[in-house]
Amino acid sequence: MKNAPIEKINESGKVQNHCNPKSTTTESQRHRILEALRTGPKTSYELRRMGCYQAPARIIELRRMGYEIITERITLTDRDGFQHYGCALYSLEGGEA
Repeated sequence: MKNAPIEKINESGKVQNHCNPKSTTTESQRHRILEALRTGPKTSYELRRMGCYQAPARIIELRRMGYEIITERITLTDRDGFQHYGCALYSLEGGEA
């Protein structure tokens, strides 16, 4: 499926991005996740630290918008030394969109 744009285009043809870097709105979380995935695979743990607390729901929404996002289950150790089994590792198919 072809990747659909996440940005909105205004009447003058300019890209509108109403996403505040610290906002937790659905749109802002989708935008942050997409920008993060464009730089490489990210875990649900990493996305949570970026303020995306509903990453699985946002990933589903992005897929419905046409983005091909692959999920792999991994085990990771967080910065406090705790192991997390079955953590999601998300990657954007085809790299940069």
